[in-house]
Amino acid sequence: MKIIFFTQSNWCIPTIQHFKNIHEVVGVVSRTDQPNSNDFLIEYLKGENIPVFNWENSELEALSSKLSDFQVDVGISFGFSYKIPASIFEIFNEGILNVHFGKLPEFAGPDPLFWAIQNEEKVVTISVHKINEKWDSGELIVEFPIPVFPGEPYGLLASRLSVSFPSKLESYFAGQIQFDKKPIEENLKPKSKPTEENLTIDWKKQRADEVEALVNASNPKYGGAITTFRGNPIKILEVSPADVNITGIFAPGSIVYADPNYGIFVLCTDMKYLRINILQLEGTIISGQKLAAMGVKSYEKLGV
Repeated sequence: MKIIFFTQSNWCIPTIQHFKNIHEVVGVVSRTDQPNSNDFLIEYLKGENIPVFNWENSELEALSSKLSDFQVDVGISFGFSYKIPASIFEIFNEGILNVHFGKLPEFAGPDPLFWAIQNEEKVVTISVHKINEKWDSGELIVEFPIPVFPGEPYGLLASRLSVSFPSKLESYFAGQIQFDKKPIEENLKPKSKPTEENLTIDWKKQRADEVEALVNASNPKYGGAITTFRGNPIKILEVSPADVNITGIFAPGSIVYADPNYGIFVLCTDMKYLRINILQLEGTIISGQKLAAMGVKSYEKLGV
């Protein structure tokens, strides 16, 4: 089987490597010049002697002509942010299959993993669909549900999905997985990329598990969940639930305990506590213990 990949993402590398060992990977379509080029991906492809074809909207007719000469069986789009027109996907014998890390059409949009983690979903569904001229629609080919580990951050989940996916797709191609194909209706209200407001912790409203989910969904792609401390913006990259035996009257977002050995503990609106493990401020990533050693005190507040 001849395959051409469409990708700008390192997440596609395990799939490219897997299929390179079994099928013929004719090449990869990516953005090879600024903006939106991925130098690590391009260097990997060069090291594997896989041809790379530059995606340029103004040169799609020439790209279509070039790809048609290879008589490729199927295209696989995986982490590719450009709309692929019919003039290109129609030249593939089996069309182009898009890999989407979210159930369709519910989690249509450019970053389904963020919303799955932020919504505290227990399962992420990898959807593989034959594309048409609309975003995240077409014909659903197969789904692979993958459980989400408790407390799993975005980067770890994405990496795990990327590694587990190739063998699952190959099992489908080999006929070992049966699935009833069905049309995907276009989601007219797809989930957009998170805004700064979406990424900001609301200590007055969000429960401890909601804050933890937001922190996990923001790490590392968005640099952590946003809050403020002493009037300055900071980003929280990792938290964990904690039991705290403390006396006093505290408002949500208050630091109830700070110690260089144990770190910083914050009260949430449901009267549960989170330990701040890793955070970023002024361009520096530090631990909660380190911040406590710098003189943080109880009754100081986050988010003000």
